[in-house]
Amino acid sequence: MTTPNSPSPRLPPLDFNAEEYLNVVDHGVLFVDAQGVLGYYNAFCQKLFSLEYPSPHPINYIELLSAWSDTQGLSRLWFIELNKAIAEHQLHYTQVKHDGDTLEFKHQPLPSGGFVHCIYNITRKVRQEQLSALQYSQLRTMIDAMPCFVSLLNTNLQFVIANQYYERHLGISRSVIEGSYVNDILPPTLKERHMNLIHKALLGETQHFDDLGPSEDSPIKFVHGSYIPCFDQHHNVTGIVDITYDTTDQRNQEENLRFLAERDPLTGLFNRRKVMECLDNEIVRANRQSSPLSVAVLDLDHFKNVNDSWGHAAGDLVLKEFALLCQQQIRKLDCLGRIGGEEFFLIMGNTDQQEATLVLERILSVLRHHRFNWKQIEIRITCSAGLATWAEDQTNQQLYSQADNALYQAKNQGRDQIVIAT
Repeated sequence: MTTPNSPSPRLPPLDFNAEEYLNVVDHGVLFVDAQGVLGYYNAFCQKLFSLEYPSPHPINYIELLSAWSDTQGLSRLWFIELNKAIAEHQLHYTQVKHDGDTLEFKHQPLPSGGFVHCIYNITRKVRQEQLSALQYSQLRTMIDAMPCFVSLLNTNLQFVIANQYYERHLGISRSVIEGSYVNDILPPTLKERHMNLIHKALLGETQHFDDLGPSEDSPIKFVHGSYIPCFDQHHNVTGIVDITYDTTDQRNQEENLRFLAERDPLTGLFNRRKVMECLDNEIVRANRQSSPLSVAVLDLDHFKNVNDSWGHAAGDLVLKEFALLCQQQIRKLDCLGRIGGEEFFLIMGNTDQQEATLVLERILSVLRHHRFNWKQIEIRITCSAGLATWAEDQTNQQLYSQADNALYQAKNQGRDQIVIAT
């Protein structure tokens, strides 16, 4: 048992043969004294320089190295650089080619004035570096060809790599982006939202997002992207891959499809399906808020005469201008749609019968005084309307039918008038 003041127990001497060890290592080791005479050299060096061990006579290492270099047909430049390091007692590394392999000479000066050379066969390392460089170049080519933002962030949130898409659409050189912190590169309008997403990705959670483009001036108006964490074998996050696509065209196409699905292509008003959907929503609102709701079916009088007299192009002009006239007389929150040839449907939320009647009277009055100009011809036309007010528990179809029946009464009673459903 030892006490605090007891001497530390001495370890038994190691039975270690340094020469035996140096002869089995996979690299060359040699010692040169201050006079340049080669001392010890291991089996690797014996084979490399075709030497015996021990040598029967002293060997000048510099002369040996010079002769070996000439025999191998090597450039003298590496030898000159090595000689300079030897003369200046500096640590030095140099590489040479030998029989298809790459050797690295490490020159290590010794306090005694001599030096040690370690000679490594780094062929595999060089080939791996070349392969890595090739793969990196191929990776660069691949991500630069991608039509989206692609980057890799390290855990300090610095850009390790960024593709050319960043340069083109952020207006910042890639050499500036790579190495910069993401907080310094993100546009101010996106910074707060995206830094929150990136920090969640650092916790190992993939983050998907839809957002606006980098700036108001950018042609990229909408984007969809992901922050994807990278993991090591211990499932620790080592970085984040960002892939962000420009979805502007897709959004525009979706908007166009939505327009085509909901709108009348001639007038731009809602079509029958959409206007009935609006009616469903207004009935729900009226029921929930106990508020009034009025609807009207409007139909242009003797519209067939327009088509027959001046053609369908003239009729299209009348329909489009009539739609505009109606929109100018109603509120933005009202819903107007074209539900048939010359038939229109108007939904007026939070509007009672008296208020709705005034709206329709304005429309009919404006139309009476309006002239539709077609190829220097003035076309005049009037309109009939049927008005209905929603009653509790009434369905959309029942309400529409009331207004439609009132319209037919207006037609039968001489047209250019409003009939209120009873």
